[in-house]
Amino acid sequence: MKFIFTLFLLIAVTLSARATEQEGIAAYNAGNHALAYRHFSEAAAKGSPAGKHLLASLYYQGHGVEKDVKRAVTLFGEAAEKAYAPSLANLSLMYSKGDGVVQSPAKSIEYGRKAAEAGDIQSQFNMGQWHRRGAGVPQDYEQAARWYRKAAEAGYGPAQNEYGLMFAQGQSVALDYVQAYAWINMPAEAGDGQALKNRAQLLQILKDADLVRAKQLATEYIGKYASSSLEVQVVFE
Repeated sequence: MKFIFTLFLLIAVTLSARATEQEGIAAYNAGNHALAYRHFSEAAAKGSPAGKHLLASLYYQGHGVEKDVKRAVTLFGEAAEKAYAPSLANLSLMYSKGDGVVQSPAKSIEYGRKAAEAGDIQSQFNMGQWHRRGAGVPQDYEQAARWYRKAAEAGYGPAQNEYGLMFAQGQSVALDYVQAYAWINMPAEAGDGQALKNRAQLLQILKDADLVRAKQLATEYIGKYASSSLEVQVVFE
């Protein structure tokens, strides 16, 4: 009975923190940063990683509270200890730039990898970039393709373009212009300039039956992987 009671208590606290976070987000969106600060502080005090992340974001921006990047780093760190992906992603970016912390490419990659593993789509794309270029990690096209694919299947246009290029160049995947077209077509349709150029080049290569198959697969992929509005809580680029 004690275990069940404790479980119910944890669920109640979690739901309460989530409701408080939503109230804070609504206040923030309405421009009431002071009220957002109170709600996020309350959620953070309940131990919510999201609440700590949101509160850290206010400290980072100086909205509703005096700007304090060091305090933001501490709160992001506490949320990151709970594998909260947006905080892990922010710490990766902060260490890459030396923003509020001592610049450390190694820590940036460490946090970026954890964020990617926790499901942060931008971090998955970054992992693909790092492995493809050998930037701070061993160059590994297989790992690059793996991370690009995760982000691409989640609807992230830049990853779709890069994953498509790997098929166009035969890097760790079989050379396949049909697959390349299907992936690159999605960010091209969304207006991405580089993807539009890449798709135009593929249209010069693909002919007859291959072009028909490419367009059919592109339509299928749009239904499965088209770019969507992804809710993330990383507050700076």
